[in-house]
Amino acid sequence: MFLYNKERNGRIPNDVAYSKAPELVWKIQFKQYPIRCAESTPVADADNNIYFGSHDGSFYCVNPDGQIKWQFVTESKIYSSPLIFNNHVYFNFGRSNMACFDLNGNKKWIIDGMSALKNKSKFSRLFSHIKSYLYYDYEFKKFMKINAWSSPNILNDGTLLTVLCSKGLYALDANSGAEKWSYKPGELFYHQAGVAITTVNGEERIFFVSQANGLHVLDTSGNLIWEKKSISGYNGWANPSIDPEENAVYHSISKHNQSCYLYKHSLDGKLLWEKKFNFGCRATVGVPTGNSICFLGLNGKAYKIDKKNGAILAELSIASSDRGLWTSPAILENGSVLINTKKSVQKGSLICISKDWEINWEINYGKALSVPYIDQLGYLYTGTWDGDYYKFKEQKI
Repeated sequence: MFLYNKERNGRIPNDVAYSKAPELVWKIQFKQYPIRCAESTPVADADNNIYFGSHDGSFYCVNPDGQIKWQFVTESKIYSSPLIFNNHVYFNFGRSNMACFDLNGNKKWIIDGMSALKNKSKFSRLFSHIKSYLYYDYEFKKFMKINAWSSPNILNDGTLLTVLCSKGLYALDANSGAEKWSYKPGELFYHQAGVAITTVNGEERIFFVSQANGLHVLDTSGNLIWEKKSISGYNGWANPSIDPEENAVYHSISKHNQSCYLYKHSLDGKLLWEKKFNFGCRATVGVPTGNSICFLGLNGKAYKIDKKNGAILAELSIASSDRGLWTSPAILENGSVLINTKKSVQKGSLICISKDWEINWEINYGKALSVPYIDQLGYLYTGTWDGDYYKFKEQKI
């Protein structure tokens, strides 16, 4: 699943070190025009097939040899990263859609979240449609449309959780796609962030970020336990991330490229610290074991942040382009960090930062915004905006 686990902390569940630049196993190129990227982070099944969505509007299953096993074509870009559960794969696409396929590519169900509008008055439906297509974003200097940005998560009882723009947080039956309950945090704009799950006092808790409405924490029945309101003019883009050792949650809000706040709360809602930075952010916080976290800024810098007080321990400039670090980090067991970067409109790289916060190695290729993914066998997968998709293996010392 996205960021490797329910807690969305980016920890890779594999003891590979990748202490040297990896060796290329294969590279495939998708032959669409114009060239589109695979921004969706992949996930692997037990047979080591990988699954991911692409901005070309397709969801792919690719076998270990780099051959497309099956493909599902939508009519819109896919941002969502998939979840595999009980031999089925789940992903969001379009404006507010969620799909379920078996691992052979047979469609089981698709829900249309925007169908929730049918029960509203004609005026409310008209207003929602106008807002979804005519919301103006001053950062991008264009009108924004609703997109299903979030990636699904799942409770222990098999309840799917995802965040869509039509209602907010959805709890769905994994077998049928039927809605169990939903929770609307407030006014919904053109995207919604993601969901983290962890256990608090023996019970699962749901942590999710709404674009303009801050962090919300619910029980498994959809009842609000506590919340942290956002600040006017700031948006939440990233998933909340859980530190299981410190029983804490990190989340951020950002005002364009200008400034951001990073928060650390205890799991029961006590504010432990907050820090304001003079740069914007989009990335989910990476949470290694140890005394620091990884925080990426839209100014192109990777920050090593003290868990105790939010102080900057080290910083490293790794992307020169505006919004060059939109992506989120992946954390190796040895404390190193893997990050995809955007260095120009077309170029980027895959970077490994050591635990001492130095660049360990770098591979230059097209700009890339997905999270580097390492499967159970230790192979590393990543896609770029020039249409290439890569499989690497660890180079042994």
